Amino acid sequence: MGGLSVYISLVCWMLTLAVINVDAIGCFKCTSINHKNPECEDTFNNTNKYYEEDCWASRRGRMGYFPGTQCIKMIAEDESINYTVVVRNCVVDDGGTNSETEIGRQSHCGWMRVLKYNGRRMRGCILSCDTDACNHGNRKYYSPVLVLVTAAIYSFINKVV
Repeated sequence: MGGLSVYISLVCWMLTLAVINVDAIGCFKCTSINHKNPECEDTFNNTNKYYEEDCWASRRGRMGYFPGTQCIKMIAEDESINYTVVVRNCVVDDGGTNSETEIGRQSHCGWMRVLKYNGRRMRGCILSCDTDACNHGNRKYYSPVLVLVTAAIYSFINKVV
């Protein structure tokens, strides 16, 4: 019986040490329309006010939110009515086959002439990144349920033995 309790104790401790890796991307999330939010405009200063460590975004054709895969910055303007927009956010790669449907696959600046934002046709750029400047990284996450279950099993085994 003593060997079994040692074995079960070892399994419980291994489960306690089990770590779930969470791939996360950190992005700045803010919007400035007609320069009303200067802290979101360029020149941008990282004050962490708009930084979201684990940025989540929607996916086309799916319900809910998913971990972001790229950070974006969109700058657009409609010169005819003097309307400007700056948006910083994250996006999720939907697995599409081309960069026209995947906003975060590559920066769309220079060759892009017109984009549509909230039903308005505007000229601008969409810049994307998924590395160092976006604070991309892996974070270790201990599952609280796994830790509690393991502790309960361990406690039970120690009382029985």
